[in-house]
Amino acid sequence: MKKIFLVIFVIALFSQVQAQFKYGIEVGYNLSTVKGNDPRILSGTNGIITGLNGQYEFLDYLAVGTGFYFSQKGVTRSLFNSIQGIENYNYIEVPFNLFFTLPIPQPGKTTVFAGAYIARLLSASVLPDNEGQSSAVNIDDMMSASDYGLNFGISQGINVSTGMLNLGIKYSLGLSSIDKVYSVTKYGEPFSSDGSLKLHNSVFAFMVGYTF
Repeated sequence: MKKIFLVIFVIALFSQVQAQFKYGIEVGYNLSTVKGNDPRILSGTNGIITGLNGQYEFLDYLAVGTGFYFSQKGVTRSLFNSIQGIENYNYIEVPFNLFFTLPIPQPGKTTVFAGAYIARLLSASVLPDNEGQSSAVNIDDMMSASDYGLNFGISQGINVSTGMLNLGIKYSLGLSSIDKVYSVTKYGEPFSSDGSLKLHNSVFAFMVGYTF
């Protein structure tokens, strides 16, 4: 009899966990730049972000969540002889967020969130904005291999079929400098850094997702 009750308890607990855990997919558009004390910084650039996410609701209005994303960041900087370069950084990014659902009567739900992220650099390249230059040059050896920072945002959920369509915006600010010590030659020109530049990724992302 005890075994029967134990089985029933485990099944009930598992069903409750399933009901509280939600997962989904997201895709978005990044508007990114680099903030810091580098006078060569001119403007930002753009890219995509896409990935999978999951949330565990431990209260009706409170949840924790994480995910696994591919995120393109970057900046436009001057290279040499008045030539600009569009730098693209490709990261694998994992966020850890706390979600709070606002108490607003509506068919869907409005959620604000805040947390942190860690990221690993997959590749980095620069494309000179110069006539006759059509290929990007690898700059992995000029970038820190990892990044971490803070993120926060807001999303609006709309009930669709058996799931929810989510529209949101988030901002991510890197706390780790992407600069490092290097001395390299690119385009036949010397580039070097002593790692003292404080350069931080700064990204606004406009997201569309679906929660199952």
